[in-house]
Amino acid sequence: MGAYNLVHIVAGGEYKTPLVASQVFDRAEAQAITDGPDKPASVSVWIMAPMREVFDKGSQQIIEGLKKRCPHISIKIVGGISRFGNWPAAPTLKRLRRSLGKATVYCFRGETAFEWAAVLKQYFPKDGYILDIRGFWPLERLIGDDITDEKDMSPAQKEVYHKDLNRLKNSIKAASAVCTVSEPLLDMLVEKAGAPAGSLVVPCCVKNIIPDTSRDRVRKELDIENKTAILYLGGTQKYQHLEDLVIPFLKSALSLSENNVAVLITQNKDKMAELLAKYSVDISRTRMISIPQNKVGDYLTGMDMGLLLRAPSILINTSQPVKFGEYLGAGIPVILEEGMKKAADILQEYQLGCIVKLSGKKTQGEIDNEVKKALDWLEANRSAVRTNARKFVEEQYTWKANVQKERKMYLEALQADD
Repeated sequence: MGAYNLVHIVAGGEYKTPLVASQVFDRAEAQAITDGPDKPASVSVWIMAPMREVFDKGSQQIIEGLKKRCPHISIKIVGGISRFGNWPAAPTLKRLRRSLGKATVYCFRGETAFEWAAVLKQYFPKDGYILDIRGFWPLERLIGDDITDEKDMSPAQKEVYHKDLNRLKNSIKAASAVCTVSEPLLDMLVEKAGAPAGSLVVPCCVKNIIPDTSRDRVRKELDIENKTAILYLGGTQKYQHLEDLVIPFLKSALSLSENNVAVLITQNKDKMAELLAKYSVDISRTRMISIPQNKVGDYLTGMDMGLLLRAPSILINTSQPVKFGEYLGAGIPVILEEGMKKAADILQEYQLGCIVKLSGKKTQGEIDNEVKKALDWLEANRSAVRTNARKFVEEQYTWKANVQKERKMYLEALQADD
């Protein structure tokens, strides 16, 4: 196989989010800077967006920031006007592809992005078309309605679900290859959507591990130098299970020892403050901060454990949150609610965290027992876990660690369309 180009394609406004900066742009940058005989000749990210965003100053600033963050890749925004059949996006794609010359592999983030493969395939049928599935969207879009299984859907919800499922099936059928984030999600895609059983699993990785360089400074700044800092990182969305899992854990931990302190890193401080007040959490023993995304890693190193508490469901079992790698990459052990099987297996195999079972617990005594189990685990493993967590992430959960597996998939995708 000769040299090839690699193009990641994202659609809509996803490129504006920290999640996609990490999961697409950092991923592409790792491919661009990691040497090897199967290294792509060039690496690009093409952003499919409404035409107005091409000229929007805010969008231009975000893209300039991404270019500085990932200087070894080419980033292009491709605009289209929906009422004109997304013109001029299609001719722009063709022009960009022709400028590359060599055979090209495209990695499309999700079904929406993959629909642009239909445009490119007409003119470049020998290129490779990879569908990157980071979640089971037919169910994910209903999670706000507390729907996590088809049997719980109304007729209208079932109609939407099956429309999305057919879209997913068609995308999988048209793809040269499929990749996804976890073995349980792959099993689900094989069973429900016809994905190839041997598809590649690439977890939600991080760019690199974060050393403890800022740990002392962060702990002094937050006045937690002699405390056990229990972290919650995230928003106040319903799926975060703040009211039924996270806040009960924090409130219990504060009651069990004067040495424990709760740290909440969130962009939704007002709503979070309301929730803490609602459940009478001792504010004097909490630290709530909002910080820029590029500072989060430094603050994570100041913590002692990180909470990843989601109520068990089909979706949770198949998911692999970015937060998992972020915590461990900063040396923080993970406290995981039972139900996320792959993550639980990793924590147990490598001794990187503790699994608790808060869901369904009705009495304070039952909750305290689960929280105490986590706190006791930390005390027993505190000396080794920070080093072990970073070692695990460096070897398995960085984009660099997965470069060769992904390149093998790229070459196979090209061969599949020979």
